Amino acid sequence: MRPSSSKLCLIEALRWGGFHGLLGNRESSCFHPMVLNSRQRHEQRRCLPPGTKKRNQRVLQHLGLAHCVATRQHQRGPEERDDLLQEACLGLIQGVENLNPSLGFRPSSYLMSRANGQVLHFRRDRSRMVRIPWRLQDLFVSGQRLQEKRTQRGLPPLNNRSIAAHLKVSPQRWLDACAADVSKKMTAIEALDLQPPCDPNPDPQAEWLQEVLPWLALHHQLLLRQHWIEGGQLRELVQSHRLSQRRLKQMIQDAIKALQLLALQDGLLAPPRPSLTQPPAEFAAH
Repeated sequence: MRPSSSKLCLIEALRWGGFHGLLGNRESSCFHPMVLNSRQRHEQRRCLPPGTKKRNQRVLQHLGLAHCVATRQHQRGPEERDDLLQEACLGLIQGVENLNPSLGFRPSSYLMSRANGQVLHFRRDRSRMVRIPWRLQDLFVSGQRLQEKRTQRGLPPLNNRSIAAHLKVSPQRWLDACAADVSKKMTAIEALDLQPPCDPNPDPQAEWLQEVLPWLALHHQLLLRQHWIEGGQLRELVQSHRLSQRRLKQMIQDAIKALQLLALQDGLLAPPRPSLTQPPAEFAAH
């Protein structure tokens, strides 16, 4: 049976406090007092200002709090424990620098809150690939609380315009907050709608081309798609199809002639005018 997060935090804090008789695995070897003493001796040998050296010694004395926060927060989100531990250590350093013993508080209580707050700020602002402004997140949370209060009172939910009016923001601002909340959620690729959006101004020529392409030969369809639709270079097509450049150009011209013939049949092209240099048919027989 796996122990709870509170028990794990207590075990780690006890290990850092010197109770190394507790059972653990290889990952917990860093909690041994000998490891802690080696780090303290390493900090003492560094050429640092006296204030910085004293601060580092106090940070090492309370480093178990950072591990405790990282272990607890690791079970509440998808982030890596090493990233959470790094942020907790940053919060611990800032807490040691700003600690005021004259207030009468225990150092562990203040340092624990600073390390936990640093991890929460990291999770809110920098843990995701899509960075959402915190003002938009707070705006969406305020809107959700407003809807929950109305539901608890038995009132009907508000629409987007009414929510924006209650929060004293524009309707577009509220829609941006809703879109930001949707974008920060991880979704499987299978659940995404990968269909291209509908074009409000469709191109009739492009639609006609997609309809008549299946009527052409397979090699003509392939060449027209790769060269004219996808924009492939002739040099790349020569290498991929293993044809000479002259043969490739001839095949593309044949495909274009086949398209022109289909366009004539559909009435999209006017029939070619007779050449003036050729004599009329009645004079050609004489």
